[in-house]
Amino acid sequence: MESLSKVDDSVSTPPPFFLPGVGCSTQTHSPLPGSDPPPPTPRLTFVNYETTLYRSPALTTCHSCQTQVTTQVTYRAGTYAWLMCLVFLFCGLLCGCCLIPFFIKCFKDVYHTCPRCRMVLYVHRRTCCE
Repeated sequence: MESLSKVDDSVSTPPPFFLPGVGCSTQTHSPLPGSDPPPPTPRLTFVNYETTLYRSPALTTCHSCQTQVTTQVTYRAGTYAWLMCLVFLFCGLLCGCCLIPFFIKCFKDVYHTCPRCRMVLYVHRRTCCE
């Protein structure tokens, strides 16, 4: 048994494991004198590069003036707005409630125009399936 106790005494325990920057650090880090803070990062902006124009303005190339533009969007009452007006009328929505489709954008067709030459680039017609 004495031999076991001698072996235990001869084996030392490993030192504790320390991570740099973690644990008991009494030093405080202060910025260097005369150093400027880093410049702010620029804000990222979302640009839509879709090939098909839908209900929102998008980046496209004008066929008339051959420039890359962000389209201007206007809403106009089309076939779907008139159809919904008739549906509201047949459902009994009288007293002007059947005119709701003419005041809400989701019932109207979308016209994409070039802001430079004012040419209509695309018309997104509202359908029943959308």
